[in-house]
Amino acid sequence: MTIPGLITKIRDHHFRVAYKKTYSSLNQVMKFIENEDITFDTKAGSSGPHNNPVIGEMFKYIATYYKAPTMCFDKNPDKCWVCERGEAAYIYGGGAPDWLGCNKGSYAFIDINGIAYYLYSNSEYPILIDVNGNRKPNQLGRDRFVLYFANSLEPNNHYPDSVNAVLPMKDIINKERWCPQGNCLYKSWIHR
Repeated sequence: MTIPGLITKIRDHHFRVAYKKTYSSLNQVMKFIENEDITFDTKAGSSGPHNNPVIGEMFKYIATYYKAPTMCFDKNPDKCWVCERGEAAYIYGGGAPDWLGCNKGSYAFIDINGIAYYLYSNSEYPILIDVNGNRKPNQLGRDRFVLYFANSLEPNNHYPDSVNAVLPMKDIINKERWCPQGNCLYKSWIHR
């Protein structure tokens, strides 16, 4: 094995370990919130499951548990999240800046460990995490991963009325919106 290949393999292993820790940490926060009897009415908005601003408020509340030193809740997500061409973003309407990966209205924060969190839309469930913050490669399925707010009793319902957990996106083998280069083992890497 060549030195560059070995370095890449070690770095990818580090990314996966950090992903598992972040996933576990987010679910601990969800348990803390549940134990505090804090509830967020995440029922679908009048325009369907993609329209509930409470999701953004829940994400902001989660940031307080991390004592996040950098919070980007004022139309400034690019301060917390590096936008990369082709990364998961709004594909509707094309054009910058949304296609680049940052919707200017979305919330983001960086925790004390340098892990970046980006809420895809303040009224939708996908959460993107970047386990090494602003450093490269900034690639979905490598150092960036997609999670979503869920109910542990309804793991296949991506828009439940009651949220109590965070779950990984399904494994995506072929190139698509949430995995532009293909082979994103979001679920497998959590459960290995």
